[in-house]
Amino acid sequence: MFVTLTLNPAVDQALQVAGELALNHLHLIEAETNSPGGKGVNVAKVLAANRRPVAAAGLLGEDQLGFYQKALIAAGITCCFLPLPHPTRINLMFSDGQGHEMKFNRPGFPDLAFDEAALLAYARSLATPGNVIIMSGSLPVQFPPTTYALLIRLFRSAGCPTVIDTSGPALAAALTETPDVIKPNRQELESVLGKSLETEAAMHAALRRLMSRHEVIIVSDGARGAWFADRTRIWFAAAPAVACVDTTGAGDSLLGQFCADYFPARQLTPELMARAVAAGAAAVERHGTPVIPPARIHELAQQVHPTLSVTDNPPPHPSL
Repeated sequence: MFVTLTLNPAVDQALQVAGELALNHLHLIEAETNSPGGKGVNVAKVLAANRRPVAAAGLLGEDQLGFYQKALIAAGITCCFLPLPHPTRINLMFSDGQGHEMKFNRPGFPDLAFDEAALLAYARSLATPGNVIIMSGSLPVQFPPTTYALLIRLFRSAGCPTVIDTSGPALAAALTETPDVIKPNRQELESVLGKSLETEAAMHAALRRLMSRHEVIIVSDGARGAWFADRTRIWFAAAPAVACVDTTGAGDSLLGQFCADYFPARQLTPELMARAVAAGAAAVERHGTPVIPPARIHELAQQVHPTLSVTDNPPPHPSL
């Protein structure tokens, strides 16, 4: 069973405008889609499309519980959210169909106080040994940066493989608990490490610094593709060329496809990496965060050819 944990969900409202997006202009809305959002929810959609057993968990305002349940259960996803008497945020994304977009993300649950005991009690209810726990996204406003670190420690003690995709101080704190799989994008990893990773040499050095601490590292890099590393090897997989409509959820689709193929065998292969990058590319071809047809992922994966960049044993790095 996969469990995706989204502590800061959102309804993703994608709005397509007529003409080209421009500042100080009136834009007419041509199309609108509303989707249950949050990074973990997006990951769950991909897992379900691959017919993997998955439960979407986390915090959710009671105002959107019915909307989420209707959409996710229809997609084959079990809902295990902790309902809250607080409204779920609505995030806006404007696009013009020409590759231009503007995103507006509201803060999550600004009035929700952090209750460590209640959160850990809820997490224990999800921690069946062997469940793969995928923790994704930002944190509610009042939650401390150490929240994911606390959860990783709990899930690891329960015998659950852990996957983390977050950013900023929350990512830095989570890395200290050595989750099994991490998936920052390049900018997020640069922020944590405090250095540019624009060059191949800099990326190699950063990945080698982390390889002894994590089973797999994935660094997504937008339209370029993604880097992958296990304990001894580093690959780069260039993304296929696609028409970009909406980048919302692209990294989540990549991670969802990776997890669907990686667990439980836990073998990192070129075919697996190609499918993951293809899923991310397929996501940007669509508005919002819909379920991606597996046939399209398979088609795009034929255009992805991961190349081995480094193969040796890096020296251990006990700390970041």
